[in-house]
Amino acid sequence: MTNLTVTDDSKINNMFTFKDEKPQPDPIFEYDAALHENGVPLVIDNGTYQCRAGWASSQAPNLLFKNVTAKQKGKKSQNETETLIGNDITSMEVAKWILRSQFDRNIVTLFDIQEQTFDYLFSHLGISTEGCVDHPIVLTEAVCNPNYTRQLMNELLFECYHIPQVAYGVDSLFSLYYNHPSPETADALIVDCGYQATHVVPVIGGRIYPEQCRRINIGGGYIDWFLQRILQLKYPGHVNAITINRVEEMIRDHCYMATDFLAELSLWNDNNYFEANVRKMQLPLGQQAASSLLTAEQQKERRKQQIARLQEVNTKRRLDKLQSDEAELQKLLEVQELIVTGDDDAFTSALAEVGLNRVEDLQEAVDRLSADIQRAKAKILGQEPAPIEQENKEPSFPLLDIPDEMLTPDQLAIKKRQKILKSAREGRKKALALQREKRQKEWEEEKKLEERRRVDFNGWLAEVRAKRQKILDARNARRQKKSDMTKRRTYAAQQRMRIISQLAARACYRISPPKKGDNFGQNDADWDVYKEINREGGTSDSEAEEEKLEELETMLKEHDPEFQKDVDLGGLSGEFDVAEYYRLHLGVERIRVPELLFQPSMLGLEQAGLSETMEFILGRLPNNLQTKVVQHVFLTGGNANFFNFKERIDRELLQIRPFQSTYNIFKAGNPSLDAWNGARKFALSPFLASSSITRKDYEEMGDGYLREHVASNRYFPTPIVPLT
Repeated sequence: MTNLTVTDDSKINNMFTFKDEKPQPDPIFEYDAALHENGVPLVIDNGTYQCRAGWASSQAPNLLFKNVTAKQKGKKSQNETETLIGNDITSMEVAKWILRSQFDRNIVTLFDIQEQTFDYLFSHLGISTEGCVDHPIVLTEAVCNPNYTRQLMNELLFECYHIPQVAYGVDSLFSLYYNHPSPETADALIVDCGYQATHVVPVIGGRIYPEQCRRINIGGGYIDWFLQRILQLKYPGHVNAITINRVEEMIRDHCYMATDFLAELSLWNDNNYFEANVRKMQLPLGQQAASSLLTAEQQKERRKQQIARLQEVNTKRRLDKLQSDEAELQKLLEVQELIVTGDDDAFTSALAEVGLNRVEDLQEAVDRLSADIQRAKAKILGQEPAPIEQENKEPSFPLLDIPDEMLTPDQLAIKKRQKILKSAREGRKKALALQREKRQKEWEEEKKLEERRRVDFNGWLAEVRAKRQKILDARNARRQKKSDMTKRRTYAAQQRMRIISQLAARACYRISPPKKGDNFGQNDADWDVYKEINREGGTSDSEAEEEKLEELETMLKEHDPEFQKDVDLGGLSGEFDVAEYYRLHLGVERIRVPELLFQPSMLGLEQAGLSETMEFILGRLPNNLQTKVVQHVFLTGGNANFFNFKERIDRELLQIRPFQSTYNIFKAGNPSLDAWNGARKFALSPFLASSSITRKDYEEMGDGYLREHVASNRYFPTPIVPLT
């Protein structure tokens, strides 16, 4: 994890902008002949977040890059791929779907990726010896690293790179080795905060005590992911802008560890405290900032292009709907023809296929579709309604003029069908005529409106806006009424129940029974009553209303520059601060996210936090060893950089340890880098030769053999399973 610090609070209004620093490709260093002649050791801190590598003669790592790789298709051929490693990956967010790491948690499992990482760092360090890396290597590994994993790493280093020797050590122990005045005899309790996991490691007599080491499967990577998900849910309009690089920057510069989480959590409920401590992170304004640089003429041309595209989309949508309606109308007319040409069973079956039950429903659907088609054609043509299309063949109803007394029973049935069909056709013509008349009035109103636009633009603009607002208000009122219908104590729900009770009382206490059954629904007034009591009735937006709203908004987009701004801002009224919309408020998240180390349950992980794990380990040690290790509680790893992290551990130990007992807490000078510094110090010490595995040891001992030293794991030979 990167170095975490809290920035100066002196910025006005706690306003910060993202640095958006891009990684710079690592340089390729010159391979000095003195390095090879003197056999200078190569120090590699193979961390799960970053890999730090450099010569033991250097004061700082020569290379420092994220320990991930990404494969992408090459430019020359689709069959070729190129592998990007570390700082060569310019955008982690773009490449996140193809990122790969050699680690499973903190254990190396994918050695093909590890080999690519070694190739990268050896080549960038300039090593040019033929077929081998002729330098001793000091390499970090995980706490209690399995023998099998170490054996595979030995195989990679000795067989692929032909190194002379390698010394393995635990990163947290190297950090202790660098910071402790006498590491060879040290008693300590190490809290190692890594990227994928957190370890609590007791050290007794200068050696790791593996039986009581514990790992918590949460680290800096989980903290990054947690904050990213919180902010993406909090600001759904900026999901893509909240990248992992920006999240890391917010955690590094603005998050801190709460000494008393619950007490500080309550402080954030106070508005004054919130305003004083919130961090306002300004996102780039993006397209809006770019559009503000356009000239008035460019903006006008851009608006014309947008209107043209909008009209093209609307026309295509109308054409698609017109074709669909015409196909549906043709199908209904074929069903209607069966009234005369088919029998009752065929007609009933065809009626059911189109989702209708009665002849009246069929006629209503035909009339509606006919009117809609005529209206759509008029809209597409952009002129007064087109003449009604003539029938391909004039229908004949010969039996209608013959008296019933002169017809047989079969002919009477056919005559009844012809009467229904004739009535249907006359109804359709009447509906089309009404639709034409209605469209004619609308056309005249549109011409008057267009004339007013030329004469009185401001008055026209106000009228169009008023018409649009009227439709929106009616729509909102219907939706509000529908919502109120579901609530028991609202006026709409009470009115509905009152009408229902009146209808029920009328049915129960009517003086005389109805002559021909219930006739509710025959009058238009009955339909109004139904709409009043039906929760769904009258709440949907009609197609005519949608088309009218679309026309008005198209006119406003074409002639009113301010309208497009209102639409972009979600229809908000009043003054809108665009900069505020692109601003992330980092409030209680500043302490909530780091708290994961102590409360993994916040992320849904069923495991103990850091304080419970320390208490568990201390409880399993004898009292004399407890007293020894707590005299040097050592904090290292990237998360130890959190502001107040040491103070939080101090508070937790105060609650864990017996009354009036003593303890001391120390933090690494550079928690992120001291593992490499300690490995470098060890590489320059006289212990390197005796603590390294040579090729001879690899060939003779095998099976993950390890030479123990002050910063290493303990070696336990893999048990040999007897053959049965």
